[in-house]
Amino acid sequence: MAKQRWLEIFTNDPRQEGEAIRAYSRRIAPKYSTTPANIANKYNENVTRKGLSRDLVQYNTEDIKTDKVEMGEFDWRDAIKPLKEFQNIFKAHKGSQDFASWEIKTKKPICVLVLGDTHMGSWATDYDKLIAITDEIINTPNLYVILVGDLLQMSIKLRGVLEVSDNALPPYWQIRFLESWLMSVKHKVICSTWDNHSVMREENAVGYSTYAEIFKRHTIYHSGIGHVDIKVGKEVYKVAVAHFFRGRTMLNPVHGQMRYMRFEANDREICAAGDSHVAGLIKYKEGGTTRIALNSGSLQNSGYGKRLFSLKHQDHFPCFSLDPNRHEITPYWSVSEWLKK
Repeated sequence: MAKQRWLEIFTNDPRQEGEAIRAYSRRIAPKYSTTPANIANKYNENVTRKGLSRDLVQYNTEDIKTDKVEMGEFDWRDAIKPLKEFQNIFKAHKGSQDFASWEIKTKKPICVLVLGDTHMGSWATDYDKLIAITDEIINTPNLYVILVGDLLQMSIKLRGVLEVSDNALPPYWQIRFLESWLMSVKHKVICSTWDNHSVMREENAVGYSTYAEIFKRHTIYHSGIGHVDIKVGKEVYKVAVAHFFRGRTMLNPVHGQMRYMRFEANDREICAAGDSHVAGLIKYKEGGTTRIALNSGSLQNSGYGKRLFSLKHQDHFPCFSLDPNRHEITPYWSVSEWLKK
């Protein structure tokens, strides 16, 4: 009530143009039986401190017009429908998948190569070995491949001059190189995965990955951990793939894969990854299920690796055979070992 009274006083007796607050207070004090100091204090408190313009009290409110829109009520449920529509649109066009199936009609066993960490475009990559592996994939009957990432070098994090200098090809030409290479082997590719050298670095820089888009167009592509059911003849084999799995240790290059099958995916029989440049494979029994864990080696023998890991790079790429007539998985250290069986 007191606030309203003072606002009425100031509205009925506004300050004159250019009139100081002190003079204004003295002029209207006799009308309202109050002191000039009290009027000045109330003027500042009720008008200035409340965010009201001092000039407003010079005019009748009837002279003021505004088209200010009132703040409406917001109900979060109203936003759900358009959000779901966008989710469906993006899901229909994203190109990657968490679950997939791949089938081949055959009466003979097939071999699946786990290939990653080729680091095409790096000065330190063994390109003669890359040619040999590529020709092996193309020309070996019943041989197929799972690509587990880091196929390109893509030194684009800009952490230092030396790192960027490791690009023997600029990033644009690495992408062109990759797509050309993929076209020669894509009919043999079962699936492919994300990685840290290309996908994560591109996403961090611009929010999407050209590398990933290439694989989305031409292969089954997993942007995270992927589960793919491979049907060979009448048998279905359950496989998990990713660029790497949490839990890797120095003493066991496939520990992350083993951990994943134990704690996250009990239904998976085979788990494959790369990233560490340490080739590895194991066949073991757990919970009544025969499991295979594999890790890709690398074609890169960089100065970085020689400083922090080993003078010798591991250009070994484990593989496994799948029988079409009986449920049987057999790991091999290399394709040549499988061919000699």
